[in-house]
Amino acid sequence: MSEREAEIEERRETVEDRPAGYDRVETELLNDALDLDREAERLKAMGEPTRFTLLYLLSQEGQTGSGELADALDRRQNDLYHHLNTLEDAGLVGKYRDGKTRIYELSPLAEAFVPQLFEAVNDRAEAV
Repeated sequence: MSEREAEIEERRETVEDRPAGYDRVETELLNDALDLDREAERLKAMGEPTRFTLLYLLSQEGQTGSGELADALDRRQNDLYHHLNTLEDAGLVGKYRDGKTRIYELSPLAEAFVPQLFEAVNDRAEAV
């Protein structure tokens, strides 16, 4: 059995053992079209303070160089790459090179919901 086949089998066994609430989330919220584990991992990636801040900056500024992001967080670029790669793996940011500079931006997926998430957070902050 290949590694990929083992992963699929493990996921299938995990899904079969889930309580009914998980099935409800997958059916009602995710429309049986999205994977619950993948969506939870995406939210988990967003939940770390540095990554949350990076997403906010990208949602406000659009395409931003890695140096500008490092300056905004008073960090070295190399210190941010782990966080940016995590966000990229989660499908939330994309990157390209402009000469020697890495430019980051929200992915189309993130553009569809991240600004609304930050708007909701800001609405909550203003209500306090």
